[in-house]
Amino acid sequence: MDTSAANVNALNFSSSSFCCGTDEHDFRWIGGFRPSKILQVMLPQLEDSCNCQQQVCDIIKFGKSCEQAEYALSQGMEKLHQLHAKATAAGDKGSQVIFVSQLISFLKQANHLRQEFLHRFSRFLTDSQEAQILLALGIKLSQDI
Repeated sequence: MDTSAANVNALNFSSSSFCCGTDEHDFRWIGGFRPSKILQVMLPQLEDSCNCQQQVCDIIKFGKSCEQAEYALSQGMEKLHQLHAKATAAGDKGSQVIFVSQLISFLKQANHLRQEFLHRFSRFLTDSQEAQILLALGIKLSQDI
């Protein structure tokens, strides 16, 4: 594999992932969806079918922990982009390799957060609630397209 092509693709991806409208940016985040925003779409669909107040509290608490993790990753990405911009302005071409490896690390962390979100969130739900969620997401995605 041509590593320079991989570097260019990653660099193009990194800048394009931050250049989008507000609604699109809410869902498209570090290479995929933002778990807390997906949860905001899901929660209203669940309010009527939640078994107890504890289930709602657990889901809201889970959403807050997702937001904290997202914030930490976003702050790291912002700092990485600032450092990369400074290095590029200074003509430091060696920093691009470091930037790409760190960018890949952030992408992996964000992907792990999404996988963990889906795995843990499904534990809160009944089969019927999961079906409601899938339907709600399908409707939301078809409206955004």
